[in-house]
Amino acid sequence: MIEYQRLIMADTVRTAAFEKALRTVVKPGCTLVDVGSGTGFLAFLASKFGAKRCILIEREPEFIKISKEMARRSNITNCTFICGDSRDIKKSFNADIVISETLGNFAYEENIIETLPDARRFLKSGGVMIPQSLRIHAAPVVRAAQWKEVTVWDRVGFDLDWSPCKERSVNNMYVKKVEKADLLPVPSHTTQWDEVLFAHGKIKSIRSANLSWKLNHPATIYGICLWWDCTLIPGITLSTSPFAPPTHWQQIFLPIPDPIAGASHDTIACTLRSDSRRSVKINVQWEVLHKDKTGKELVQCRMDMRRGAS
Repeated sequence: MIEYQRLIMADTVRTAAFEKALRTVVKPGCTLVDVGSGTGFLAFLASKFGAKRCILIEREPEFIKISKEMARRSNITNCTFICGDSRDIKKSFNADIVISETLGNFAYEENIIETLPDARRFLKSGGVMIPQSLRIHAAPVVRAAQWKEVTVWDRVGFDLDWSPCKERSVNNMYVKKVEKADLLPVPSHTTQWDEVLFAHGKIKSIRSANLSWKLNHPATIYGICLWWDCTLIPGITLSTSPFAPPTHWQQIFLPIPDPIAGASHDTIACTLRSDSRRSVKINVQWEVLHKDKTGKELVQCRMDMRRGAS
């Protein structure tokens, strides 16, 4: 756990964006609630910027211990530390700001769309929620590097049938560095899969949408790449796009079992479904369909993380 915190704190794109957002919204005397506080970094910044009271809510007892020690050593005395899941806390804090950096590599895997809308009850009328919105984008992958890593079973050999292993591998999503050159050309082949607005209404944990891309020229498809754009406050956005400055989150690669050789005017369609209910934690399913220019179905493959070996 501390190694993950080390990783995210070394991400200067991430920390600079959150610092700028907090400098903008923190006013002297305000109250802030940090949901999933980790080391306490965001709450400690708010304290330094003038917040009167900071409430840190964190599920991991070890991080509560660490953040208390950090506060003591840093002479920060206006923090309240609560160990537990914020969704189980009944108390209302009437906060001016609620902040949560529970963004996963796949945006929903740390349950941000369950946690943050629930945390609105900690916020006073007119208060500020950070982040405010999240959009997930997708594009077909047309270079083989990531796919070859996942499907190495095809090349192991020794006169053994490795297909049961390959089947499990292709039924998983992967955190990979995906370059813009690995994707179909943008912007015409980049599609928004999903959008959530954290300050408005109930957000469903099961998210599903159908995407499609018409090929302008022959291309081989090896899977689907996902990334997200997150608006912290208006004017300040974090992005894991291959076209943005790199972050520790990188991109998500959704493989398919075998490459799809697409011709000009063929269609690549993808149905993508995620389930981040508390009882599930995270499951992602993706179906990729290849149709020729007449609409005839050529290839269909369905992947489901429940069949994978995570």
